[in-house]
Formats: sequence, C-alpha cells, structure tokens
Amino acid sequence: MGKLIIGGTEEMDKEKTKFNQKGITLIALVITIIVLLILAGVSIAMLTGENGILSKAQSAKEKTAEAETDENGKLSEYESYIQNYIISEEGYDEEGKVNKPRLKNGMIPVYYENGVWKKADENNTDKKWYNYEEKRWANIVTVADEDEALRNVEVGTEIPEEKITTFFVWIPRYAYSITSGYKEGNGATGSIDVTFLKGNTNKGEDGTEYPTDYDEEKLEKGAKTPKIVHPGFKMGSTELTGIWVAKFEASGEDKNGNAVGNANSEENKEQFTPDESTYVRILPSKISWRHITIGESEYRSMQMSENTEKYGWTNVNSHLIKNNEWGAVSYLCYSKYGAIPKTNGAGSTKSNSHWYNLYTGAGPYTETNETWYGKQDGSDRNGGEFKEETHGYSTTIGQTASTTGNVYGVYDMTGGAWERVATYLDNGNEYLNSYGKNKAGDVLYFENGKLNEEYNLLWDAYQVSDEEKNNAIVVEGESKTLTQGELWKWNKKEQKYQEARYRLTQANYNNMAKYKGIGVNETSTEFSFYAPYSKVENRWGWFKTVSEAVAAAEIDGTAGTVGRTWNNDYVYIGHASSPFVVRGGYCAYGSNAGVLTTYFTAGNASYDNGFRPVLAF
Repeated sequence: MGKLIIGGTEEMDKEKTKFNQKGITLIALVITIIVLLILAGVSIAMLTGENGILSKAQSAKEKTAEAETDENGKLSEYESYIQNYIISEEGYDEEGKVNKPRLKNGMIPVYYENGVWKKADENNTDKKWYNYEEKRWANIVTVADEDEALRNVEVGTEIPEEKITTFFVWIPRYAYSITSGYKEGNGATGSIDVTFLKGNTNKGEDGTEYPTDYDEEKLEKGAKTPKIVHPGFKMGSTELTGIWVAKFEASGEDKNGNAVGNANSEENKEQFTPDESTYVRILPSKISWRHITIGESEYRSMQMSENTEKYGWTNVNSHLIKNNEWGAVSYLCYSKYGAIPKTNGAGSTKSNSHWYNLYTGAGPYTETNETWYGKQDGSDRNGGEFKEETHGYSTTIGQTASTTGNVYGVYDMTGGAWERVATYLDNGNEYLNSYGKNKAGDVLYFENGKLNEEYNLLWDAYQVSDEEKNNAIVVEGESKTLTQGELWKWNKKEQKYQEARYRLTQANYNNMAKYKGIGVNETSTEFSFYAPYSKVENRWGWFKTVSEAVAAAEIDGTAGTVGRTWNNDYVYIGHASSPFVVRGGYCAYGSNAGVLTTYFTAGNASYDNGFRPVLAF
C-alpha cells in the first residue's frame, strides 16, 4: 500500500515548489500580456487618435509645409519687389545679351526638338532654351496638378503636348528705334532696331542709358527716330525686366471637353456656354474663345493667376494684354530678332451672318498666299477646313504665322480672331459700363463711364476731344449741340455730320498717336473714320476723307479707301459708340491683317473677337 502523504515530504515539497514556480510564471505572463495589450491600446490611441501623436505629427507636417509655402511666397514677393521696384541690372544674361526669363513655381522652361517639347535647363547653359540672336524666344509651359510630376522631371525629358495647359513666350525689356518707314505707312515696309536692356534699368549692353520719349516735332517723315525704352515694360511705377505673352489666342473647354465661346455653322450664338469651372487654355489647334465681352476677357485673364490647380504657379499677375504690351511684341518682330508673321487664315463662315471654328496657331493658306480658307456656307473654300498636319503651328506653313518664323514665336497676332486689348477711349460712353464688367456683374472695371482706380495699371486709356467727352458735339448749322447718340444715327449723312465725325475721329487719332510703341503715329499718318452712306439702307463703312463719304451716300455707292500702316495693315480709329480697341485683324482680312492693324469695337460678345492673357511680375 502506498504512503499517505499529509503535510508533504521533501520530494513532494520540491515538486510542489517546481509546480508553483511554473504557475507563477504563467500567470505573470498572462498578466504581462494583458498589461501590454492595455498599454498597446493606450499607445495606439495615443498614436492614431484624433489628438494622437501621429495626427499631431501630420498636422505639424502640414503646418510646416504651409508655413514653408507661405515663406516661399513671401520670399518670391520680396524678390519681385527687389527686382521690380529697385532699379538694378539683376537678371541680365551677360552671355546671351538679354534678360533671363523670370520663372515662378509651376513654370516649366521648354525647347522644341524632334517634334516634341522638352524640359529646358533654366540656366540655359546648353543654349537650348533661348537664343534671341537666332530668333529662338524663350518658351514656358504649365501643367495641371494631376500631372505635377512633370514639373520636376530632368532636363531633356519630353513634356507631352496633351498634358500642357498653357504656353507663354518671354518678351525681354528693350529699347527701340524706327530706322526706316517712320510715319510713311500706306504699304511701306519699315524696320526697327532693338537693344535689349539690363535688368529693369534703361541701360544697354555698352552702358548707354536710353530715354523714355523723344520729341517727334523735330523729326521728319521717313527719319530715323532716337532710341527709347519701349513703354510695354512698365506698369505704373514698376519697371519690368520683361513680360510673358500667351503664345496663342485663348481657348477654353467646359467640363465635357466642348470648346466654349464658339458659334456653330447654323446660328450666330454660343454653341457651348462657359461657366465657373471653365478655365483659360493657351494651346495650338484649338477653337479660340470668342462670344465674350471685353470685361469678361479681362476677368478670365485675371482669374488665371489664382488657378494653381490648372497651372501650378503662385505670385503671378495675369491680365488681358494691353495695347502697349501688344506693341512690345509687334515691334520686336519687326527687328532682326523676329519675323513679320503671315496671316492665320483658318476659319469658317455662315455668309452674311457669322464666323465659327477659328483655330489657334494656324498658318496661312500657303506660304505665299494669305487668302482665308475653311468652310463657306458648308462648302470647302480653298483648302477646306483647318488641318493640323498641313497648317498647324509646327508645320512649314504654320511657322510662317509666328513672330519668329519658327516654333518659338507668338502666334495668331495676324489673322485668326480680332484680339481685344485692355485699352479704351476715355469718352464716358455707356458701353464702357455695360461691356466693361464680368458676366456675373460683380467685377465692374468701369462705373459711370470711368475706370475704377484699382484697375488703373491694367488698362491703357486714350483721351478724346472735349466735345466728345462732354457729350456735346458742335455741328455747323445746328441750333444746339448733339449727343453722341444723335450724331451717330445712320440717316445723318449730310456733309456737316460727316465733317463732325471726321473731326472727332481725327482728335482721337491725334491723342492716341501721342503714345509711342503701339504702331500708330510712328508707322503711319493715315487713319479711317466710320461713316454712314447709301440712300436707302442702314449701311456704314470706313473712309479716309469726308468727300468720299458724302459722295458714296449721294450715288448709293460703296465704302471708301482705308488708312494703312506698314505692310498695308489697316488703321481704323474709334468713336463714341466704339470705345474699346482690338488688334491684328481676323482670318478674312488676308494680307490686310497684321500685327499693326488697329480697330475699335463696342466691347460686346462678338463672334470674331478673341483675347490673349499676359503675365507680369
């Protein structure tokens, strides 16, 4: 029989001790695990909770990034202040003999090679980005945030054209002199000598400092003018090292990819209407954005500076191109650094009604024939509709429509659509108010016939005669003065009314001609005035003389001759009911379109008036 163990034996005690030791270890392990889990839960909560360490770290990271962006923005603003407000030679490329293009976040410098655009070295060490001596003007592109990786690719990497949202071209600060054709106009071919300036100074490479004006009364027709700084590089008191000009006329797409601001082949009204989601695109082979008022053109252009999602930039000043900025591009193309562009002749028309399908970046019909081509009442005219493979901006024909004669210049400045410029006759006309605002009406550039002061830097103004501005026009034989509306009625065709119209227009021309660098007084002494003619119809035309207008009305004739500047570009001068300026001509003008062509409009949403933005900072 076995032993009954009560109280245990030594061996049993040893075994019990081993058992107890194992039991304590297991319990401790379990407790340890539980404690660790509790601690882990607390730790995870501390790490991942709303106020956890990771959340706070992420928040701190985001705030740091925001602070860094804000700091970079302020530094960029300070840099702009230093480079623009403080006169210095900063930014001048001693080797390239021209101001370096100024870049902001999101701007991708590019060069063209083997049929594609590639990222360029912003230091231009390989001379691929720009060489103005070789008519290679600097280009940049932008992409949307969804393609932001393209902003940081290596030099030489292709930037696919289908990813690009805008193209811009750098126009460096320069001084100019008219070396031939001064005030000759009427088909003469003039030339301009350009000297690039250092930084935002008025100094050329050799240290010569150029003035900002000259006394034209001391010059004779055909003379060489003194060299002066072009006025297109100044905004108020700010001197700019250069400006970025949209490479093509503006286009736009709605959220469904439809081209906005275009009519169709049947009706003279917008086929697709833009909304707040529609943004400006600067691209070739697109239908230009028309059916837009001049106020909406300015509004859409200014909106671009705030749209970082589509362009990626910060601290830029975007606005509708002004008349003197248009002149800066035009004069540069008449120098040895550029080429006089051929006409973009691509466009279709519903006869006696409207134009539609005006394409950006298109060339002329042929290299030597600037006749327009497209559809006319549904049928092919000349070469038929625009074809990118034969008339696109990069084709042999297309490049003749560039301000450099190659892919590096600015397009659509001759033909395409008429282009609105932020410029007006200061005559108080009601159209300044009605068309000088955005579509929503919450941004009023003009009120009571006057430009609001906050927009002074963004618009060029030309003075008019006192009688036009005071709306009290003297007409010989009338017992009282006439208002603008009364004078411009179509049935007032007698000589005394035509003389009054001519007098007012001549005053407008003389006031506009006081401004240098815009291609009016320096390139012609002729102008045309708008007058009614014909015995039975509400018919208007442009005439150089009063006698032409009177004679046309008496014989129920046709419109008269037109004032012209260099290369037969037209000179139309505005009047009371057409206070806004447009430039360049449109596709149907053929060889009569040109970078120096000037015209005036009421500013309404027209089927043949487009626009072009500029960046200045």
